[in-house]
Amino acid sequence: MLVLRIAFFGVFVSAAVWLVSGSHRITTRKVQGFPLLVMLTILAWGGILVVQFNWQLLGARNIDFMRFMRIHNSRPSSLVRRGSILDCNGTVLARDDPQPGNPWNRRYPMGMAAAHVVGYFDAQFGMTGMERAGDEVLSGIGGTTREELARIGRNLMSANQAEGGDLLLTIDARLQRKAYDLMQGRKGAVVVMRADDGTVKVLLSMPAFDPCRPGEAQYDTANAPLLNRPLQGLYPPGSTFKIVMASLAVSQRLAPVFDCPGGGFRAARDARPIRDSEYYIRQREGRTWRGFGRIGLRSGFVHSSNVYFAQLGLACPADAFNEIVRQLHLNERVTLYESATGRMATSAATVPVVTTADRKTRAQLAIGQGRMVVTPLHVALWTSMVAGGGVLHPPLLVRPETLPPGERIITRAAAANVRGLMREAVQHGTGRAADIPQLAVCGKTGTAQAPGGADHAWFTCFASGAEPPLVVTVLVERGGYGARGALPIARALLEEALRLGIIRVPGGAGP
Repeated sequence: MLVLRIAFFGVFVSAAVWLVSGSHRITTRKVQGFPLLVMLTILAWGGILVVQFNWQLLGARNIDFMRFMRIHNSRPSSLVRRGSILDCNGTVLARDDPQPGNPWNRRYPMGMAAAHVVGYFDAQFGMTGMERAGDEVLSGIGGTTREELARIGRNLMSANQAEGGDLLLTIDARLQRKAYDLMQGRKGAVVVMRADDGTVKVLLSMPAFDPCRPGEAQYDTANAPLLNRPLQGLYPPGSTFKIVMASLAVSQRLAPVFDCPGGGFRAARDARPIRDSEYYIRQREGRTWRGFGRIGLRSGFVHSSNVYFAQLGLACPADAFNEIVRQLHLNERVTLYESATGRMATSAATVPVVTTADRKTRAQLAIGQGRMVVTPLHVALWTSMVAGGGVLHPPLLVRPETLPPGERIITRAAAANVRGLMREAVQHGTGRAADIPQLAVCGKTGTAQAPGGADHAWFTCFASGAEPPLVVTVLVERGGYGARGALPIARALLEEALRLGIIRVPGGAGP
C-alpha cells in the first residue's frame, strides 16, 4: 500500500511539473474554464499526497507527531508486536498471542481478577487501563529516544513490525487473586498499598469483566462491570473519615470532652439531630439508647461516636479543615501512572470548602457524610498517611528508578497518636474482629449511609507490627455494617500477605 501511494505521488508530481512547465505555451483562452479546473485539481491532489507522505514517513521521526498520534488514536495498531504486562514478581498479566486474521489478539492469564488494572486491548473497543496508559511503552513507539525514532522510520519503510517493551507493575498477582476470590458475589473495591513508598499491590473492582470480550460488559448498566470502582467510584466515606478528623484534632492540640446523649446532637436549629448507630440499633430492638455520656477523643474514636465527632468538627477551625483536605488532594484527581498515551488516575473527590458559620455542613462532614464523596483509593491514602508516620507517598502502579518524595501532612508524634487510637479501635472497639495480635492491626470501620438501599460497608487498616507497613482498604457496596461486610475481607488479606511473605513480623514467624 505504501509503495502504491509513493507511485501515485510520483505520477501526480510529474503531471504537475509538466503542466507548469508547459503553461507558457497555453494561451489565455485555452487556460480558461475546464482545463484550468483540471490542472488545479491535479495540483491539489498532489499537495495532499505530499502532506500524507510527510506525515507517514518523515513524521514518524518527529517526537511530537508520534505522541499526538498515540494519544488521540484509541484503536490498536497492527504494526506493533506488543510488550507484556507483568506483576512485581514477573507473573504475566497480559501478553500478545496473534492469531491468523487477528493480529490484535491478547491473552490475559488472570482474566477477570486483574481486568480493571490491566484493562483491555481490542480492535473494536480500543484500549483501557494500563493497556492504554502504558501504550507508549508496550507499543515501542513512544518516540522518547533517537534509536526508537529511527526504528519507527525503518519499520514503516520495510513494513517490519515494531517491538514493544514490557511493563512491570507494582501489583502482586497472588494477593490480587486472593482479593478477587474474597469479593465473589459482592460489589465494591479493594486497595492494598505500601505506606512507605506508595506502591500499589492490589487494585480490585467488582463485579469484573472478561478482558478478552469487553463488548459483553458494555451494556450491563445494572452492575456497571466496566466501572473501575477503586479509582472512579465515588462514595460517602462514613466513619473512615474520622481518621482524618482525629489527625486534624491532634495536630491542633485538641482533645475536648463532649456530652454525647442518646438523643443526639443538633449543629443548628434547623438541622436534624446527628445520632450514634447504637440509637438506631436500640430503636429496632424496642429499647432506649442513653448515649455514651461525657467522653473524650479516645472513647469517641474507639466507639466511633457520631455525636462526639460532629461536635469535634465544630471545634476544629474551618481553615485548618480546608487545609488538610487540600493536602490530602481530596478535591483533585490523584494519578497512579501517566505517560504520553494516557494515565491511570482517580476521580476527584468532593469535599466542600467550609466556613466557620456553616455549622450543619461541618458537623456532617466530620462524620464522613453530607456532601462528601471519595474514592476507595482516597481512603487508602489517608490511612497510609497515619501508617507512614504522617507522610503521604503518592500511589504508584509502576515503580520508577527514583521514588518521588512523600509529603508530610501531620507530625510524626500526631501520627503515632492516631495510630494508637486505631489500634484501640481494633482491640476494644468496632474493629475487634480484625485483631491479629502478632500483626498489631490498626483500623477503622465505616458504615456509610447511601440513598436507595442499604448502607455501604468500609474497613481500612494496616499492620503496625509488620514490615513493610501495608494498608488494606475494603469497600462493599450495600454491605451494611463495616465490621460485618468489609472487615473479614481485610483481615483475610493481611493474613494472606503474611503467609506469602509480602509482610513479615520482625523476629517472628508467619502463622
